[in-house]
Amino acid sequence: MQQFKRRLPFWVVVLVVMTLAIGASVGTTALLIRHDTVEAGRKSTQQQILRVAKSTARLATVKRVITQSNQGSTENLQAYVKRLNRHEQTDFIVVLNRRTIRLSHPNSDEVGKPFSSSKDPQPALQGHTHYSQKAGVLGPEYRVFYPVRNDRGTVIGVVCVGITQRNLDDQLRRQTKPILVGGIIGLIVGAFLALGLSLYLRYLLLGMTPREIAEKTTRQALIDDSLPEGIIAINQRGQILAANQAAERLFRTSLPTGMTLSPYLQALLFTPSAGTTSGGEVDYQEKQLLVTINQLTVRHRHIGQVALIRDMSEIAGLVDKLSGTEHYISSLRAQTHEFMNQLQVINGLLELEEYPRALSFIQQITQTYHQEVGHVSDHIKWPAMVGLILGKSKEAKEQRVTLLVDEASAVPQVTMTNDVEILVLRIVSNLLDNALSACQSVADGTVTLTLQTTADAQRLTIVVTDNGSGIAPEVRQQMFQQGYSTKGSHRGYGMGLITAAVRTLSGTLTVQDCDPHGTKMTVMVNLTAGGTQDEDTHH
Repeated sequence: MQQFKRRLPFWVVVLVVMTLAIGASVGTTALLIRHDTVEAGRKSTQQQILRVAKSTARLATVKRVITQSNQGSTENLQAYVKRLNRHEQTDFIVVLNRRTIRLSHPNSDEVGKPFSSSKDPQPALQGHTHYSQKAGVLGPEYRVFYPVRNDRGTVIGVVCVGITQRNLDDQLRRQTKPILVGGIIGLIVGAFLALGLSLYLRYLLLGMTPREIAEKTTRQALIDDSLPEGIIAINQRGQILAANQAAERLFRTSLPTGMTLSPYLQALLFTPSAGTTSGGEVDYQEKQLLVTINQLTVRHRHIGQVALIRDMSEIAGLVDKLSGTEHYISSLRAQTHEFMNQLQVINGLLELEEYPRALSFIQQITQTYHQEVGHVSDHIKWPAMVGLILGKSKEAKEQRVTLLVDEASAVPQVTMTNDVEILVLRIVSNLLDNALSACQSVADGTVTLTLQTTADAQRLTIVVTDNGSGIAPEVRQQMFQQGYSTKGSHRGYGMGLITAAVRTLSGTLTVQDCDPHGTKMTVMVNLTAGGTQDEDTHH
């Protein structure tokens, strides 16, 4: 049965159910009307035969013949009653004397004979009107027995008036035929209406069943919530049609279906300048968002828009982490190549028996390695961070700036989530970039990096000091605003990314001047942070 139901299309099920419902309704109504019609017909028949019986019992001729019959006369009412019966349109009028001898009957052979059922006339002979439904000479009959009284009120006979069951059935068929025809017409009309409704539902539901719609909706919601990108769909009135969990996390607010999206987010995400089908970038609370807008169209009718939102700051963090790893690999490759060259030099000096010069060359190599690589890898047990520092050291050399790692730096092997690692690398990378940029305008530019963790390795302190040009007072007031830069257009995202990352890691950011010039930036972050709070910035 379950497999049979699954094979039936939804619109067929609706058609069958609606047709059965309409059929049951029409059938019940027809039965009730037929019952009322039968009841009304029965009462009408009772009234008709009773009226004929009363009028017949009052006739003087009937009373006279019955009186004479009771006295032994053989006179009957056959001819007289036949004319009366044709006039009253009843099946039979039978007149009985007190001995229940028939004085009239539709069948002349029965005249003068006793009534077929001696018990039926007895109530009438006692002065009572009596109805009976039994099989008589003419077959099943419905009849009434009415007493005939003389002028003194004495019961002298009985008048029996009736209609055969066959005629009653004919009358019932004539009366119920319109009901049957009306019911059939109603059923046909209802079936066509049910067919139209089922086809309309099929059109509205895109040919799917409610179960398929429920499964698809649930499956789509699970898929949407598993996406890292935020999704917000609105109708033409700005009401939310759908929003996934990533969008709620991104904007830190609940986005229930049916709620009107705030005017700020509508202007940010759904204005033509915010994004197109090819993508566009917007700024939201120190974050870079890539917004892609598509139109929602159903059956060539525009119903709204959907925005796909990607957090570019996460992508930037992944790029930073990848960049640090690439720098680390590149540095190792360069060191390997350089080490091979140095081995060849040492080999040549040994073959020439220049032992003092070979020893001096080895000591020089050891000192250089310790200064450039050994110290970093010995004190910082964080491969991605080491790679980032080595890469920035290479950039610093190219910019003729010295990048030093403070002797006090110490970072043990720390367990942290991937998101936290990305944010910390982003902070260090952008701080070093800003410091290197500030030192390009001075001679002997030097940038010093200090990394230290607390004893429980729960918090990390990052200190970047440079002897560059410093930060002007008017710049400090605006440097934390997203997009503000003194380097031209399409810049000014570094400090915004730093402050956003510090906030996410529940940290603090302090900016100080160095004597005689330069800047010192100190950042303290929680390596186990999961919440957010505003950062403290001191100038």
